[in-house]
Amino acid sequence: MYRARITALAVALVCTAPGIALAQSNTELEEIRKEIQNVRESYEKRIQELETRLQQAEDSAQRAQETAQRAEQQAQSAAATAPAASAAPSQNAFNPGISLILQGAYRNYSEDPDTRGITGYAPAGGAGLGEKGFSINESELTLSASVDQLFYGQATFAVEDEAIEVEEAYAQTSALGHGLTLKGGRAFSGIGYQNSLHPHAWDFLDPALVQNVFLGPNYVMDSVSATWIAPLPVFAEVGGEIGRPVEFPFEDSNHSKNGFTGGTLFARLGGDIGASHSYRAGGWWMRAENRTDEGTPILDFDDRTGVANTLAGGDTEVWGLDLVYKWAPDGNPTRRNFKLVAEWMQRKLDGVLTYDNGGAGVSDAFQAKQNGWYIQGVYQFIPQWRLGLRYDRLDSGSIDSGVNEANGITAADYSPYRWVAMVDWSASEFSRLRLQYNHDKSQQGLTDHQVFLQYIFSLGAHGAHKF
Repeated sequence: MYRARITALAVALVCTAPGIALAQSNTELEEIRKEIQNVRESYEKRIQELETRLQQAEDSAQRAQETAQRAEQQAQSAAATAPAASAAPSQNAFNPGISLILQGAYRNYSEDPDTRGITGYAPAGGAGLGEKGFSINESELTLSASVDQLFYGQATFAVEDEAIEVEEAYAQTSALGHGLTLKGGRAFSGIGYQNSLHPHAWDFLDPALVQNVFLGPNYVMDSVSATWIAPLPVFAEVGGEIGRPVEFPFEDSNHSKNGFTGGTLFARLGGDIGASHSYRAGGWWMRAENRTDEGTPILDFDDRTGVANTLAGGDTEVWGLDLVYKWAPDGNPTRRNFKLVAEWMQRKLDGVLTYDNGGAGVSDAFQAKQNGWYIQGVYQFIPQWRLGLRYDRLDSGSIDSGVNEANGITAADYSPYRWVAMVDWSASEFSRLRLQYNHDKSQQGLTDHQVFLQYIFSLGAHGAHKF
């Protein structure tokens, strides 16, 4: 009897166990479904709240923009109808940025700089070398500011010893749009690479030989100019200038002539190559009338012939090509970077040359075609320290002097050249100390060993330098 009861209970447990497990499983699944539903409802509610806030913010921004536009229109209307006196700004309203560049150097030459020339190009004393010993270089005072919403102005005054001259003074547009910029006044011409740089931005103390003999340290024009940057995926710029060159190509030029006596055209193309490389290549042309009505000594013919030779009339044309390449790891130049610059120029100079041998002058048409180039590299190997090397070379070219060829008015049988090495240290972007050595063989039969120490200090606001 007892055993039969035990057996029946066991059979009942076995039969009901699956049902109990199934009931428990269904309950757990239902709880999971409810939890998922609660999470879904919570997220949907949160998303709706965020969308509502976004819509409110957009509506608020739109109302603020409309209010600002109405205020600007009202201000423009008020300015247009206000008396002229009320539109004039107060004296304190115009605060230009002021920059002062201090430069100085110590120069040591193995030859007398007052008797140095450049064979085929410059007579004795005409190589453009500074004085021996300590001296201040050209220091620069620059004032610049936006005149209004349309124009920007800048003036740079060069100070050297007791002389002060206007180096640049121009106004240019700032809001024409469509990549177009107009400029008027006195300014460094936009031709080439080195020409548009102020001396404190040069990578060496002195300009390259070809720059110095063809254009001077900087070719300056009183002119109007226009440049246009094309809407292309690479940098593409074209431009031109027309006006009056300042003291070019001869320093004692006659400035009495009115009108346009010079002009330029230039074009550039540039861009990035990956993240670490960039480049800019350009070509240009310039022309200027030789303002030499009273006759001007020509090249180094006086030294080579022993008599007076002067040039009158004619003009000067120069063509040029330039290339700039820069490297910086991942586009960051703060630790290491390298810059390579190369320029080539060709000059055509013509006019009427007079060979004056004791008052018996012989005059005939004259034309000289000469060229020159340089290549330089500057490597910043660690922060603050740079090394630089430059090679300059000139070609005596060809000369057609007519009947004066018999008097020795011919091309020099020599190609001037020069090696330049430098190292500089910059404590910051506002100071630089430089040591430079020139192995100068620009005068035939003579080697001039030149050593320079230079300092450059920048005070005040100063804009970024060009590429």
